[in-house]
Amino acid sequence: MAAAIVIFLAVATVAYGRATNYGRISLADLPRLFDDAALFDEVYDQRSVYPAPEMVPHWPGNDVKVGQVGGIAVDNNKEVVIFHRGSRSWGFNSFDQNNNFVDPERHGPIKENTLIRVDPSTGHRIESFGSGKFYMPHGLTIDKEGNIWVTDVGLHQVMKIPKGSQEPNLTLGVHLTPGSDDTHFCKPTDVAVASDGNFFVSDGYCNGRIMKFSKEGKLLHQWGNMFQGSVHSAGNADFFIPHSLTLIESRDTICVADREHGRIQCFCAGLKNANETGQFVSSINHKEFGKVFAISYDPNLDVIYAVNGQSYLVSEVVGFTLELSGNIVEKWSPDGTGFQMPHDVAVSPDGSSIYVGEIQPDRVTKFRRV
Repeated sequence: MAAAIVIFLAVATVAYGRATNYGRISLADLPRLFDDAALFDEVYDQRSVYPAPEMVPHWPGNDVKVGQVGGIAVDNNKEVVIFHRGSRSWGFNSFDQNNNFVDPERHGPIKENTLIRVDPSTGHRIESFGSGKFYMPHGLTIDKEGNIWVTDVGLHQVMKIPKGSQEPNLTLGVHLTPGSDDTHFCKPTDVAVASDGNFFVSDGYCNGRIMKFSKEGKLLHQWGNMFQGSVHSAGNADFFIPHSLTLIESRDTICVADREHGRIQCFCAGLKNANETGQFVSSINHKEFGKVFAISYDPNLDVIYAVNGQSYLVSEVVGFTLELSGNIVEKWSPDGTGFQMPHDVAVSPDGSSIYVGEIQPDRVTKFRRV
C-alpha cells in the first residue's frame, strides 16, 4: 500500500510539474494531467529502444583543420565530407541591405580548400579541394550516386559536383546576384536529392521558399514565403529562414527546418504524384527547440536527428532524436562542453554514426551508437 502511495505521488508530481509550465491547475484538470503523465512515461520508456549516441573522442584527426562549418554529409562509403569557410566568417557586415556580398572583388573567393573528405574510422583527411571557388559556404548534401551538392550564400548559387570530380557540372542561380524570380536564389541554404534525380532547394534567408527541380535543373514547383512574425501566427508554409532539408522517400515527404520559428515542417515531396508537391503533411514543434538549425533523416531507425540553437526562451543547445510522430526520444551533446552553435547534422547510411558541424567553435563532432 505504501509503495502504491509513493508511485501515485511521483506520478502526480510529474503531472503537476508539466502542468505548471502552462499555468494554474484545478482538481478538474487532474484526469487530463495523469493522461499527460502517462504519455510522458511512454515517450521516456521508448528511449531504451535506441542505444544512446556517444561522442567519439579525438575525432577528427589533427590534419583536419576547419573554419566555420557550413555543411556536413556522409557518402555511401561512410566517408565524411565537410564544407567550411576557412579563414572567412559570416559577420554583420558580410552583406549589404540588398543581400549582396560586400565588396566581392576585394575579398574574392576563399583561398583555402573548403571541402575536406575524412576517413570515418581514423578521422584523417583523405583529400581536400575547393580553393578559389566559394565565397560563403553553407549547405552540403551527397546523393545516392555520390554526387556532392553545395549551396553558397555569398554566390547565391547551388552547385552539383559529380562523384570523382572537383568541378561542378550543374550550377543554378546567377553569380553573386541575389533575386527572387525562377532563375535566381537569395542566400540558398540546403539541397535534398531524390533517387530519381529530382532535387529540392531551400531558398533561404531572403525568399523563404522551397523549390523543386528536375535532375536537369528545370524548375518544377515552388511553395512558401518569408514570414518574420511569430510562429503562433505563421501558416504552415510561412518560413522564417528555411535552413535545412531532409527527404523521407518512403513516405514521399520533404521536411524543412524552419529555423527562426523553431519548428520542423513536413510536406508532400510529390515523387509519386507531382500534383501533390508542397501539400502540408505535419509539423514538429517543441518548446525545447528554441531554433532548429538542421535536420537529417535516418531510415534505419525511422527517426529524424535535429540540432537546435539558443533563443531568448531556450539556452540548452543539444541534438534531438525525434520519432516521425514528433516525440522526442532522446537528447545528446558533446561530453563535458555541450554544443555552442551547431549548424548542420548528418547520419551515416547504416545509422551507426552521427556528425555535427558547428560555426562556433569551428569543429566537427562524431557520435556513434554502440
